[in-house]
Amino acid sequence: MAEQPDFIRSLPPWAGTTFVSKLNHDIPTSLDPAKQSLPSPFVVVVTGSSRGIGRATAKSFAQAGATGLILTARTVEALQETKDSCKAVAKSSDLKITTLAADNAVESSALAVADAIKTEHNGRLDLLVNNAGILNVDETAFGNIIDMDPSNIEQTISVNYVGRFYMIKYLLPLLLNGGSTTKAIVNISSVVSQISGPLGFSISALATNRLSQRVAEAYADQGVVCYAVHPGAVKPEVPPPGMPPHFEEMAKESVGLCGSFLVWLVKEKREWLSGRYLDATWDVEELEKKREEIVEGDKLKMRLVV
Repeated sequence: MAEQPDFIRSLPPWAGTTFVSKLNHDIPTSLDPAKQSLPSPFVVVVTGSSRGIGRATAKSFAQAGATGLILTARTVEALQETKDSCKAVAKSSDLKITTLAADNAVESSALAVADAIKTEHNGRLDLLVNNAGILNVDETAFGNIIDMDPSNIEQTISVNYVGRFYMIKYLLPLLLNGGSTTKAIVNISSVVSQISGPLGFSISALATNRLSQRVAEAYADQGVVCYAVHPGAVKPEVPPPGMPPHFEEMAKESVGLCGSFLVWLVKEKREWLSGRYLDATWDVEELEKKREEIVEGDKLKMRLVV
């Protein structure tokens, strides 16, 4: 646990960052993936896993005992380092890793992932981590609307929202019918869904929150749980074009924090958090103590305050 940065303390309560008082900026001992255990078998899809949060998340699930990983990126070659690192730390000797080239904005990529699950993992899927996404296309994304290249809206929403919809649409049948009791979907979102930021990214994150809520509501009676998760502010390996210096200065979280939080989130069924916006920096013990408050107040969801 670390002291809250001035930026976090300055945000309004409805940004959600301080919903719990204790925030983690690195992996706490209690969330060490190697010390957590998943059910077995346990098959996970992690999109956008060639680097950064995606790679670290795949590694976390390997450490926690996943028996199957399906990893996607723009090229298969880009996934080799992720695959090797997952094999090196795998808790399960039966871990099978499938790597696929996929463009998250293209519908056929989601179909290819579904086919790979059927042919290489016996049709079993326990968890989809919808991580693939982009912050922006060029430096105009950080400016005003008049100066913004429209591609910063079109491509960002296509990858970050429509692409996640495709993955959910084509992988849900496998979650439902592949023998899983976990039946979980995690959509990687952002605190920028609640505050100002690059417009296309902000809109796509807010839409992701609503998508998560809709999936949770529509499939709860079939045992599906769906969460929108802010992974923390992580310094990118390759800064996007035009990123203001203060964005990097605010990036205080460990790249592995999100994955360790997700292992905790799905290692047992947490219906009481399904459909809600969560923050990987939140202390989970304090979060669990707020269970009654969250459920009775139906908190951490997107709605109009009147």
